[in-house]
Amino acid sequence: MQLIGLPYSPWSERARFALDVRHVAYTFRSYQPLLGEPRLRLLTGKWRGHVTVPVLRDGKLVLSDSGAIARHADEHGDGPRLFPGPGGEVAPFEALADRGLAAGRALSLARMLDDDAALAEMVPRALRKVLGPLAVGIGKAGVRRTFRKYGCDARPLAEHRAELESVLEALRAALARSASQDEPRTLLPAFSYADITMAQALAFVEPPSTGLRLGRASRRAFSDPELRARYADLVAWRDALYARWRSA
Repeated sequence: MQLIGLPYSPWSERARFALDVRHVAYTFRSYQPLLGEPRLRLLTGKWRGHVTVPVLRDGKLVLSDSGAIARHADEHGDGPRLFPGPGGEVAPFEALADRGLAAGRALSLARMLDDDAALAEMVPRALRKVLGPLAVGIGKAGVRRTFRKYGCDARPLAEHRAELESVLEALRAALARSASQDEPRTLLPAFSYADITMAQALAFVEPPSTGLRLGRASRRAFSDPELRARYADLVAWRDALYARWRSA
């Protein structure tokens, strides 16, 4: 198997977490936006519209969604089952996490546009050395393109922030009513993809210390000190989840 993704992306991290916890062997290839797009379109057969990562290739099978990749991982390897039972209990958490991630992405990209050091980090390190100060402009163009690509400008930033807060409140409430006896508490009776996907919603509050590969400035752009203080209990839950289930 080969997983194509972005090392700093929570969407790619969801797929990697699922594959790793199921002990599924794969190689990871870092995707280069723009430059890698023609090859990605060829692989996925998607010639129009947006193409995104992560993408998993397993022989002739190509999957281009974190949830689909996690379900594929659940059918292979060993380790904890990520989708227990036929009741679809994980699906509501997938939808909730997607809302939080979309809102968090808009907020972090907006912060990045005001941070020249973070913009420069969006350019591969080897190119940064060649481009010098021009790396900031190239990074800004790429971030603006991503901002438009995902419709981040379709809503005011205040609405994105309110959306992220509502997702975090829903996560807090779900953990409070969970019947889990595990430590840390899990969203379903046992650890599952629900925990993996909801943990990623906190990446734009405070990135985890492992999993995402972020430069210092990019980590600053991902972080929201106010939300980190307000939802310190959720950040601690995520960190404990990583400590138990996620290898460094």
